[in-house]
Amino acid sequence: MKDQSLNVGHASEITKLALGMAKLLGVMSAVALVVGLLVGSYSWLLLAGCVMGWLTLGGYLILHAVFVSPAGDAIGRIIVPAGGSTPSVAQHSNIEAMEMKGRYAEAAEAYQAIIASAPEDLVACEKLGALAMRQLKDYELAIFAYREAEKRVGEPKRKLGYAMIVAGIYRDNLKDTGKAMVELRRIVAKYPEAPNRARLSAEIDELKAMHFEGQ
Repeated sequence: MKDQSLNVGHASEITKLALGMAKLLGVMSAVALVVGLLVGSYSWLLLAGCVMGWLTLGGYLILHAVFVSPAGDAIGRIIVPAGGSTPSVAQHSNIEAMEMKGRYAEAAEAYQAIIASAPEDLVACEKLGALAMRQLKDYELAIFAYREAEKRVGEPKRKLGYAMIVAGIYRDNLKDTGKAMVELRRIVAKYPEAPNRARLSAEIDELKAMHFEGQ
């Protein structure tokens, strides 16, 4: 709102300036008329100056109304986007400020709101995943965030990377070998060109052995 208030203040200053000029020209015009009535000679020069002043003031006001003011409004809309617009970097910065103050749960909710409202926002997914992993230790929430990231990114290598993070959370953080196996099998099936495909298949066998040993 600060930028919008600056625009309003600027418009107010323009109005004051125009009123001041109008008052000055009004006084000069009155003087010119009085001089013309009393003296007559050379009063037309003073009147001509007043006319030029009024024309200049009128032209300036028209220019400001047609070009300057609309341009200022447009810039204001860009600087201060409407509530329904795409989440901006400023929104992420505000949430990061929450994290710095230790308001982790609020920050997580804010990231989730962005994820729900902006399907193209990948950064919010990554930030939520990191927050859930490091501060909240909410691994199910981290899995949600990285699954959303996998859906949104277009590059196959990055998709594979997010999928691997999810598998790692199941295996290392949740200690759920069954779900880790399911995830790794999904990765092998979905990303047949993965450079570590052989290693993933071997890991599935290892997890399978561990899973059945634990039963």
